[in-house]
Amino acid sequence: MGCAAGGSDATPRAEESSEPASTGEARVISVPDTSAADEAETTSLEGGGEATARAEPEVPDDPFGDDPRASGGVGGEADGILGIRFGAHEGYERVVVDLGEGSGRAAAVPEWRLESPEGDGLLRVSVPSAEATATSDGELGGGLVERYYVVRAPDGGMFVDFFAREAFVYRVVELSDPARLAVDFRPTGYPLAVPLPARGGNTVLVRPRDGERVGDPFTISGYSRAFEASNSISLLGPSGEVLAQKTATGNDWSETWGYFETKLDRPSALANGGTLQVGTYSARDGSFEGVEIEVS
Repeated sequence: MGCAAGGSDATPRAEESSEPASTGEARVISVPDTSAADEAETTSLEGGGEATARAEPEVPDDPFGDDPRASGGVGGEADGILGIRFGAHEGYERVVVDLGEGSGRAAAVPEWRLESPEGDGLLRVSVPSAEATATSDGELGGGLVERYYVVRAPDGGMFVDFFAREAFVYRVVELSDPARLAVDFRPTGYPLAVPLPARGGNTVLVRPRDGERVGDPFTISGYSRAFEASNSISLLGPSGEVLAQKTATGNDWSETWGYFETKLDRPSALANGGTLQVGTYSARDGSFEGVEIEVS
């Protein structure tokens, strides 16, 4: 079965280009180390910039898996994300996280963690040592992996969320000199078991998902680039009546996407269904801008 996991209105689309192969070392996570001929990769870079595509070493034919969690890294000094690149290959798609140290490229991949819940199209790569990023979000050119977001993590560091359109299995490759973390996605042919996180305006809502039956209390979490990191939350009943309201403050908004999380008690009136709104209100006309999902 597939691994379920996985800005601004003007989201840049990456350009594609290529350049000679890297001589860096490769370490494949959860499968034996290997050295093989380099592969000419077609890639694209984060929004707006010129693509600097770099071929990555080939890995064994079928080390893909669906573990919900993975981790690795050698404890390097990387403190930033320089860019996100993309390459389409026969049978799979690859994303590459380029890692920096100070004003240049890092040599070794630092500690990282990966989460890929079963049935979900979201895959999250966390880099606890990252303090800055040169890219915040962007569209990817693949038929499977459609988009990424770089988010300031609540416990320090940053994470990158990748959204896939259908279920997948994955593999992770660590590449050094310079430091890169490659994640390969291979479709399984199965649909997702849960909807992708809802997106609207400058808000991405990770929990709950559209149509979910929530608990009591239930968690509301996601990330946004809302002005001054202020996220307005409203829970509406079936007739549009307000059942609960709250404001959640994110941990960033000016440099990249800021994470927010809060809880709401589940009102009894929600048994008949309701609408959860998370976002902001326009300073111009007071209209709502953000995410709306159905919950019960």
